[in-house]
Amino acid sequence: MTSQAAWHAVADFWPRADTSRFVRVSNIDFHVQVGGAGEDVLLLHGAGASAHSFSGLAARLSARHRVIAPDLPGQGFSTLLPLEAVGLAPFAVYLRELMTALEATPRWIIGHSAGAALAAQYALDVETLPKGLLCINAAFNPFGSLAAPLFSKTAKWFARSSWLPRALASPALRWRATGSMLADTGSTVDPLMSRCYDTLLGNPDHIAGTLRMMAGWDLPPLLDRLSSLQVPVWLAAAEGDRTISPERSTSVANNLPLARSVRIPELGHLAHEEEPSIFDNLFQEMVAKTAG
Repeated sequence: MTSQAAWHAVADFWPRADTSRFVRVSNIDFHVQVGGAGEDVLLLHGAGASAHSFSGLAARLSARHRVIAPDLPGQGFSTLLPLEAVGLAPFAVYLRELMTALEATPRWIIGHSAGAALAAQYALDVETLPKGLLCINAAFNPFGSLAAPLFSKTAKWFARSSWLPRALASPALRWRATGSMLADTGSTVDPLMSRCYDTLLGNPDHIAGTLRMMAGWDLPPLLDRLSSLQVPVWLAAAEGDRTISPERSTSVANNLPLARSVRIPELGHLAHEEEPSIFDNLFQEMVAKTAG
């Protein structure tokens, strides 16, 4: 099933489906949701998710901004790429090409988990520097410097498998996988969001894309460059996050010249799905203080 065919099969219940479009960039069909008017805000989801993860927050932001939320390559309904084409630096290039196609210049970027690292990579590489980044439960160094090499090797081994995505997407495993994955985040999401994740986990291409994204996420070179990122970076860490501890998600604050760390009580890794209004307010505060 092609990405567009997979999308049309679920469009009747998918969040913010009325804002969806497909944009061809090089060899990628990007599924991207665009809505609202004003300064451009780019939303970058984490590994294993899609633009649906930001639907509640995007609805609020679009009252004041043009909000652009793509499915990253291999995730959701965007084209699956070969392993060698996946990585932080290549993804930043794809995003720049997508922004050119949309005639967009992101002035603000909000990234969740792995999407926060991509937000920083994009900001470092783009010509027009964003005004600020809001990073939610950021995965700049999620496994620690000692465990990262081992994890990377394991992820690459899994990412090369042709049978594993099909096995994990099978109905026999998927219902357990969805429930287990969501429980492990420390978040409680509503039935629609759970249905979206179940749909994604039933797509072997999405699983393959997630594995390839995790395998290709080369973080040390990015960490070495963070000290040159001369924009405000707010690191919001949920205290109930079972995927990335608050201490680890804010640990890069010392590497960033203009960092601010914010603790969010009780919520989990998918905090922005649980309480999007909290992050809308936090974003508005960041915009106001940056303008001031």
